[in-house]
Amino acid sequence: MPAAASCAPPHPIEEALSGSDSVFVGTVVGLANGNRIATFAVDEVWRGPDLPARTVVRGSPEENGITSVDRSWEAGGKYLVFAAVVNGDLADNACSNTQIWSDDLAARRPSDARAPTDSGDSGSPGGLPSTLLLAVGMLAAIGLVSVLVFRKAG
Repeated sequence: MPAAASCAPPHPIEEALSGSDSVFVGTVVGLANGNRIATFAVDEVWRGPDLPARTVVRGSPEENGITSVDRSWEAGGKYLVFAAVVNGDLADNACSNTQIWSDDLAARRPSDARAPTDSGDSGSPGGLPSTLLLAVGMLAAIGLVSVLVFRKAG
């Protein structure tokens, strides 16, 4: 069994907001790796880059290992997530300011909070990646041009 994390006291939310790569409000809709990888339905983005409506966050620095700072989530739980961007992925740990959502957090919502994008999913099954849709559209356009050229030549 891993030792409990020894974390510094959490920063005030305003300070944590300015120091985090990505902050968002979301509900856990999928779990993996012993509840240490979560897929979130994103409600609002408070800081950082735009996020898709479904976003994956890793709560462990190691794929198959267990550390004392692993973050685990509960299915259906709504959270205010303070994540770091690590190798292009969102990551969290037990020492961040991530917390279960409570109504009093709404008063801390920044004025530039925004909805997630509709540009697709980040790591969740079920949606077609936009690159695939673009490729299919390009093939259809090439096929149409070929038919028109063939008819004109014939």
